[in-house]
Amino acid sequence: MTKIMMVLCLVILASCAHKRGPASVDGNPVAYDSMALGNVKASAVKRISNQEVCFDIKLETKDVSPDQAKASNWTLAWVDQQNQYHLLPVTQRDPASAPQGGAVVAPYGTYTEYSNDFTTCAPKAQFDNVKGLVLTPKELPYAKKDGLKLNWN
Repeated sequence: MTKIMMVLCLVILASCAHKRGPASVDGNPVAYDSMALGNVKASAVKRISNQEVCFDIKLETKDVSPDQAKASNWTLAWVDQQNQYHLLPVTQRDPASAPQGGAVVAPYGTYTEYSNDFTTCAPKAQFDNVKGLVLTPKELPYAKKDGLKLNWN
């Protein structure tokens, strides 16, 4: 009985572990979050560009429309060390790209998958003062709650 319990615990632990990605890209810190049982995921790289703090955001979605994966469907704010929110414009990367993806056929059925890349900069922010980002959808087929909270430690 104890061997079965140990194997069961190991299986549960292995299924809970998932690769989130690297802690940094080109020396710049990366933050991650997901919502809707992992159907909406985002990662962001925080970097310095022309004396501004900039964010490269990758959004990955399942079972949403292409319009819901567009930058125009999301609001973005950076969070400072005092937990104050500062709204930011969200734009497509330059050159602009439409959400990539479409229908995916799996053994258990068909679903849609879209990904998109956004970028924005906070001109008055200091790199060390940016604690995190909050990415909030305007419309999604899932309960929105508080949106995606991407934090750097």
